[in-house]
Amino acid sequence: MIYAADLAPWLVRAVAFVFGAVWGSFFNVAIHRWPRGLSVVSPPSHCPACETPIPWWRNVPIVGYLALRGRAACCGARLSPRYLLVEVLSAVLCVALAEVFVVRAAPDVVWDDGALLTLVYFAFVGGLVIATFVDLDWMEIPDEVSLPGAALGLATAAMRPEPGAAAAALGAGGGYLVVQLVFVWSYERLAGRRGMGEGDSKLLMMIGAFLGWKGALFALVAGALQGLVVAGILLASGRRVTPVAPDREDEDDREGGDGDGDDEDEDEPRSVGHLKVPYGPFLALGAIEFLFFGEWIIERYLDLFV
Repeated sequence: MIYAADLAPWLVRAVAFVFGAVWGSFFNVAIHRWPRGLSVVSPPSHCPACETPIPWWRNVPIVGYLALRGRAACCGARLSPRYLLVEVLSAVLCVALAEVFVVRAAPDVVWDDGALLTLVYFAFVGGLVIATFVDLDWMEIPDEVSLPGAALGLATAAMRPEPGAAAAALGAGGGYLVVQLVFVWSYERLAGRRGMGEGDSKLLMMIGAFLGWKGALFALVAGALQGLVVAGILLASGRRVTPVAPDREDEDDREGGDGDGDDEDEDEPRSVGHLKVPYGPFLALGAIEFLFFGEWIIERYLDLFV
């Protein structure tokens, strides 16, 4: 029997980095296609600017973008830095999860148990990455992320050490209802417009399914506070807070993978360089903060009152 402690830390981190970067390339495809109602499976990656198929060696995560220097090899169309950012972010998050569940696992943890936990939580943070960048570009969160993510969180609650099946169910149901009842329906009746979208309530349902009611509450409060700070900075600087979504019929945006490109005369996907404050990214940020540092943050906060 091989224990997690028997594995070389450098090997675990290297495998996690490559695995995360590869899936980050897929996340880029989902970010581009799901808001447009397109399949993430077919057609294969191609350049929307000239419709040239992208060979696999130009789709190597991170390396492909850097080697191409931000330009499509087929026609020279400009590539958005968002795609490099998503791949690097996914790789780093996967390494961080492997660090928690494999490298720093208890001595009696079998390696495949630690690897399975890493995979389950990587699916969770991967969903948060997709939701973040779709919300930044489109002011919406795809159900393809939130609903399967919530189902996975509830289905795996019993196998995960925290928060437990009961807390996961309470976090999922409570997180959804709080946002839906208070910030969507009630706020709309009182103010004539919604304070949050239904996509936010479904995203918080997924967060609660993985992190329990404490994690859902933390993400809701921390997300609101951090969102207010960013919104205040943007308003003070005169920057636009609410984005204008790109045209869903526009096929001149890069589709995903490191070989696709967009027309230089068109706007880049607005998750980089065009700042705005939808709420989903801050829910996702709060969830990731709780996943890695939640207990420590809560302890430090409670120490202020002791």
